[in-house]
Amino acid sequence: MTELIKSILEETPDKSEWATTTSLQMKQDIIDWCGEKFKNKNALEIGSHIGQTTRILGLLFDKVYTINMNKPSGLFEIQENIKQEDYYLLDKVNITNEQGHNFDNVYHITQDAYHPQGWAPEIQDIEVVFIDCIHGYHQVIEDIERSIQIGAKYLIFDDYGLDSMTMGYDFSQSVKKAVDDYINLGIIKLEQYIGWEQGIWSIGGTDKKLYDREGLICSIV
Repeated sequence: MTELIKSILEETPDKSEWATTTSLQMKQDIIDWCGEKFKNKNALEIGSHIGQTTRILGLLFDKVYTINMNKPSGLFEIQENIKQEDYYLLDKVNITNEQGHNFDNVYHITQDAYHPQGWAPEIQDIEVVFIDCIHGYHQVIEDIERSIQIGAKYLIFDDYGLDSMTMGYDFSQSVKKAVDDYINLGIIKLEQYIGWEQGIWSIGGTDKKLYDREGLICSIV
């Protein structure tokens, strides 16, 4: 792990403090899994919120595209508006950090990730997709299918084991159910679990139950 990654991790809040981010353990596990092998590859993040996890991806990949319904905010700073179409807006962005690092490889796409016209066509040559958008069964299936269509090789899922009632879904409509179904169908293959273990965790200051691991990494078969 480089000193820059270590320093940015140190300034990043944990999931125990900031409920809508990934845990520091999950970020560390992603860093360890990626190592140097994706430094010349591109990643896509579906559901970026304010950019805390995006910063880590930006240090691990050549280019990072991140999709969010809302325009860049939080840690994102618009550097250049590249394109505006009827269903998406493409901006080149920096992500603020205390280290003064300039992220010149991150592109924010403002759009509905489930728009019938699909994702912005600028999203190309994607090796890894980080899936953390709408946590319903059918939306996660759509995220997987669209990732397959663009030729991705690996998928990283957040909130795999979260009590899905917290997200407004029962287990028949959860992230875990969608991922497990596709593993059982042989469409994707479990590579490793990441993040917090099963158990009770303080998430944003409120105790919540993880019924399984926080996240997992799968390869596309």
